[in-house]
Order: sequence, then C-alpha cells, then structure tokens
Amino acid sequence: MELKVWVEGIQRIVCGVTESTTCQDVVYALAHATGKTGRFTLIERWRNNERLLAPQEHPLKVVTKWGEYSSEVQLILQRSGGWSTPPSSPPTSPLQTPSSGSAGPSSISGLVAHKKNLSASPKRNLQVKHQGGAHPDSASHQNNKKERGELKYSPPDHKNSNIIRGYNGGRDETVVYNAQYRDLVRLVNYQREKLAAQQAEITKFDAEIAFWEGKTREQQHQIEYLSKEFAHYEAVSNSNEQMLKALMSVEEEKELVQQQERTLKSEITLLRSKLANCETELLQCKKKIRELADELEAEQRGEVALMVEVDRLQRDIEQAKARADHTSHSAESLRSQVISLESAISDKKRQVERLVTEMKEANLQSLAAAPPEELKLLLEGPHKPGSVRRMIGSPRQLENAVPTSKNPHGVWV
Repeated sequence: MELKVWVEGIQRIVCGVTESTTCQDVVYALAHATGKTGRFTLIERWRNNERLLAPQEHPLKVVTKWGEYSSEVQLILQRSGGWSTPPSSPPTSPLQTPSSGSAGPSSISGLVAHKKNLSASPKRNLQVKHQGGAHPDSASHQNNKKERGELKYSPPDHKNSNIIRGYNGGRDETVVYNAQYRDLVRLVNYQREKLAAQQAEITKFDAEIAFWEGKTREQQHQIEYLSKEFAHYEAVSNSNEQMLKALMSVEEEKELVQQQERTLKSEITLLRSKLANCETELLQCKKKIRELADELEAEQRGEVALMVEVDRLQRDIEQAKARADHTSHSAESLRSQVISLESAISDKKRQVERLVTEMKEANLQSLAAAPPEELKLLLEGPHKPGSVRRMIGSPRQLENAVPTSKNPHGVWV
C-alpha cells in the first residue's frame, strides 16, 4: 500500500508499506530518498492533536485504527534532535497539546496510546514518490476526499464465520435441516451483522470523545488565558487606585483615572461573564462525555450478552445432533431385532407345519398297517374280565371325533 508523509511542507508517498512495516523503516526510506541525515521522528496529527510515534510502531495500523476519521490523520517527518542515529528503543511519547497545564480526561489515552514492541523488525524495501503540495495544515482539506476513499475502517474478523460448516463437519450434504435450525442460523447471522454495526458505532463514538476532549482542553486554555487577563486587569486596577491616592490634588487626573477604573471594571465584569459561560460549556462537555461513556459501556455489555447467547445456541445444536444420532442408532438396532424375530417366527411356523404333516402321515400309516382286531382293540381299549365297555357313538362318527388330551388333533382316517 501507499503511505502519505509530509516532509518539510512537501507531501511524499511511500510505496510498499504493509502492516508489518514500522516507523523506523519509513524514516529510513524517507531519509535515503531525500539524502538527509540526523535524527527524525514521525508525528501523528489529527486536527489540533499531535503525538510522537515510536520507532517500532506500525504506521499503517496507526492510521487504520481511526476508522472513518483516518482521512483527517496526517503523518509528518520532523527532525527531533542532533546528528545521531535513530534510537533503538521506543520512547514514551504522550499526546502533544499547546498548553503545559493539566492533562485532559483519561479516556483519550485509549485512542492515542501506542503499543511498545521490543522485538526488532527487518527493514522493508520501500519506495518514495515525490508529490508537490503545500504544508499539511493548508493541504489537508484538499486531500481529505482522496484519502477518505483509500483508507476505510474494517471491523475485526470473527473466527468460525460459517456456522453450518463448523457444526456439521464433513457431513453437510447428508443432514436435513428443519425450519427451526434455519431460523437459528438466520438469527446468528443477524446478530453478527448487528455486532459489526455496533463496532463501527463504537469507533465513531471514540472519535467523537476525542474531539470533545480536545475542545474541552481548548476551553480550559481559554479559561486560563482569561484568568491571567483577569489577574492582569486586577493588578492594573490596584495600580490605578494607588495612583488616585497619590494624585488627590489633581481633580482632572482623578476623574480620568476614575473613568479608566470604571472601564476596567466593566471589562472585568465582561470577562467574568465570559468565564462563567466557558465554565457552563465545560460542564456541558463533561456531561456529554459521561453520557457517551455510558452508552459505550452499554454497547459493550450488549455485545458480551450476544456472544453468550450465540455460545448457548451452539451447545443446544450440538446436543440436538447427539440425541438425533443416538435415536437413529436405536431405531436401526430395533429394526434388526424385529427382522430377526420375524425370521425366527417363520422358521417356527414351518417347523409346526412340517410336524403336523408328519403326524398325519404317521397316523395314516398306523391305521393302514394294523389288523382289524388290533384296530378294534385300539379303538375300544382293553377290556377287563367281567367288565363291559360301550363304544360311545357310532364308528361312522369317528371322522368328527372330539380332540382329547391324548389325541389333541383327533383321529385321522
């Protein structure tokens, strides 16, 4: 990619910049291209705020983290010291502001704090192109539109983007999804899109917080300036009063001094009113900052809740898949048992039919081979001496004989 750096009021373009390129690599490339030696530092400027970049920081990441405000960020190469080699360790570089008073709110440190990287990075093959232009303060407005189109913020990628593949592995084509599963997938995709939108809003709110904090610092500087002016005018008023005491004999001078005193008092009153207005605006800005911080915290809590809900849905889907697999295995086992029982019943039926057929054949053979006397004895049974046994019914009725315990199937003839 290309990185635009201002060198002594001239915009130069460094080609071949990647996310691993450090500020030290960019400084080396610019120094080699311009033929300059000495100690140089890259400065990150956004509106009225400036920050020194450490040698091991990555300028492309520094510009990208501003999101939609990255087009307003300018990198400036500035000579920082005597004729010496660049420092090997990154110095601590706080946010540079015009005043030497108290620092602004602590929330700005989240936007301008730099990451210290102690591991040395190899030099990159960078090329520098010259592009004429005025100082960055006057040319920033002309380059805003061009840079806005080139540098855009992209939210961080999430792992496991394809939820369906993550849950089903290599069996996506064999699974039949029901309507509830598709609804869950659509819900997860909607929540991911909402998370990305919320991330963009968070970036926007961070930039707004930085803007309001910068404005708050400017107003604090104005208040300090007005306080100094107020003290100055009070000192002037005191000196005028002393002059009035010393020149009581001169009425004209006294009236003139009194008139000056009234003028100064009116100016003091005006300055006091301005001071009160500035304090009111400062309170409003602080209230706005607190509201934005509360909104940011609420958005972060909502994001955590959504991630917890997504994890719960993933666990429910995995449990449903496990139960479905167990049910299918049980059904296959029952189906195989039913088939084996049916085959066993069929075998038993065939055995019963075969035994009945054999019994019929045995009865017929026994009746055909027995002599009449034995047949009569078999039918009437043995007679004891002195006993008389009658045959129940006619022999013709044997074909309709009632089954007994000895002959459950009757007599076959």
